[in-house]
Amino acid sequence: MSTKTPDRRRAGLRQLATALTMAAVPLLAYGTEAVVSDSQIEQALQPAPKMRGLIIHAKVETKQMIDLNIPFDFDSSELRLQATAQLKQLRLALTSESLSRDRFMVAGHTDGKGSPQHNQQLSILRAEAVKHYLVVNGVPAERLQAVGYGSEHLALPDHPEDPANRRVEIRNLGEKP
Repeated sequence: MSTKTPDRRRAGLRQLATALTMAAVPLLAYGTEAVVSDSQIEQALQPAPKMRGLIIHAKVETKQMIDLNIPFDFDSSELRLQATAQLKQLRLALTSESLSRDRFMVAGHTDGKGSPQHNQQLSILRAEAVKHYLVVNGVPAERLQAVGYGSEHLALPDHPEDPANRRVEIRNLGEKP
């Protein structure tokens, strides 16, 4: 039986609820140049707190993730100048003390235009471009895994050609082995 006081238990549950909410709700302002702060990114990517004696059976993916508004031109994997502010915030979050032991997936996405094969390759190139920026700016390469999903997971499935689908997702893979 847990020896935590009810107040500490409630605080832990609130922290867990906040972490799960942040994972489920992407912090993305589609169609704008909004920049998600390093502290928002850090909070969204925080692993769920470990609580002894409490078992939660989630039906949804519990890995922490965030979609970021890193703009790409149509059919391009070149980072636009507007991406720099968001990438700086991402670098700050990934190099923070609380995330310094974790590995991350950098997942590239495309809109629905073009062939599936072309979109797959383009999404990988977008993920690699973001990974390259992060590595050049101090994030160890072994902490980052670049993958591409093409147009498989559209942010706006009802609008497959919307530029908002051209994005990069960051997912916490947990601590380094």
